[in-house]
Amino acid sequence: MMPPDSAKIPHEVEPSAPLSRWAIVATFDTSESCEKALAELQSKNRDPMELDTTGKLRRFQKREPPDPALGTARAISAGCVESDDFRLKGNKAATKRED
Repeated sequence: MMPPDSAKIPHEVEPSAPLSRWAIVATFDTSESCEKALAELQSKNRDPMELDTTGKLRRFQKREPPDPALGTARAISAGCVESDDFRLKGNKAATKRED
């Protein structure tokens, strides 16, 4: 997953934004394959959008020519998240029953 671009600071992202605002870039069968792809992106400072085979993330490609600094910020802040992670459902906090 990739955090949203910063609305205030050029070439930066908002890694503290709720996961519900992050973009799903690609899906993987295992967490290990996600972590491997993420490590490769980060080691080469490649924009996570390069993993988007669906074209759904084209809306993020606002800048012409591409912004390498923003791509690096996206790679550094990107992360792997399980599809059933409760944080993906918005700002609803997990609740614990007290019996």
